[in-house]
Amino acid sequence: MQKKQFMVFRLDDNVIITLLAVCILASLAFVVRFKNYKPCADFTIKTVGSTLQVGTIVRLETDVRDFKRLHWDFGDNQQSVTEVGSVMHSYDAPGDYTIMLIADGKCTEYKTITIIEAPEIVDSTLIAKLVMPATAEVDVPVLFTDTSSRASSWEWRFGETATVDGTLRNQYYTYKTPGWKTISVVINGNMKTPLVRKIFVNPKAAAELPRANAGASGPVIRPRVNEEPQTAPLPEQLNPRPQPQNPKPQAPEPVVMYPDVAAADFNQMLRNSAGGKRPISTFSKYFCEGNMNTTVILNGKATTFQQFFAKVAAVKKGDKLSLTTTLYKNKQNNCINKIDVIGKVKTGMLGMSWRDL
Repeated sequence: MQKKQFMVFRLDDNVIITLLAVCILASLAFVVRFKNYKPCADFTIKTVGSTLQVGTIVRLETDVRDFKRLHWDFGDNQQSVTEVGSVMHSYDAPGDYTIMLIADGKCTEYKTITIIEAPEIVDSTLIAKLVMPATAEVDVPVLFTDTSSRASSWEWRFGETATVDGTLRNQYYTYKTPGWKTISVVINGNMKTPLVRKIFVNPKAAAELPRANAGASGPVIRPRVNEEPQTAPLPEQLNPRPQPQNPKPQAPEPVVMYPDVAAADFNQMLRNSAGGKRPISTFSKYFCEGNMNTTVILNGKATTFQQFFAKVAAVKKGDKLSLTTTLYKNKQNNCINKIDVIGKVKTGMLGMSWRDL
């Protein structure tokens, strides 16, 4: 009968001591980390003060507490490390930026902000100062004067032609047709700041009949005397006929008010026109005299509404458009005579970047 044999393995004492030492050190490290562990408390990022525009200083603050170091990522490939709960940054282009803040390398918070294009600063000295009457008359010359101090050239349009009607500081113009006329003047060739006014032109006054003037040269025109008067002289003197009253001066035509539209609603109408879903004629009722070539300042460059609308219609979907619009309206009849637009379009496969419209 054979006896079973068993193999016995014996660990070296040094190996056992080493394993025990590693276990003890790992336990100590775990205890230390557990004792020093602090869970991430909720904190936020906020912007303070200034408008979020290109080229302006944006101040960011956080309410995180008990930190040693903050790592800021501004979303435009620029970063900063601070030991205080605030930082300042400036963006070079408009768009949406996601800010990431990491506190002490473990607690993270995000915030998305929108940077808009800085508005163009208009020099008021480059806008004409117009002196003109409130009304005019057909075939009677009217004087229009610009009193601005820095003007050296002028382009006058008096509302009857599609061309420049005058180029002088003191410009006369004679209207050929009655009604409301739109006047515009551009100085120094600056099409971004035209001055627009309205004038009402009355019809030509009726010619008066000639009268007999004593002592005047030439033949004297005398009224014809009937051979047989129809009314006896005495009754005529006792009961004089009422004299016709002077006709009242003709009142100007009533001002026709254009429909009011807010900038936000105008933006939404433009977005709904993307992809050619709406014709440009939808907007004609808002412009002075339905002028589809009204000046539009798009991202700082002058164009016409017709050209601007073509760019909007070329965008496939309205949700890819970002529009910030300022409407300039005539105070008398509420029609739009100029538009400022900051327009951007989403690009890229994920739509994370923007380009000018």
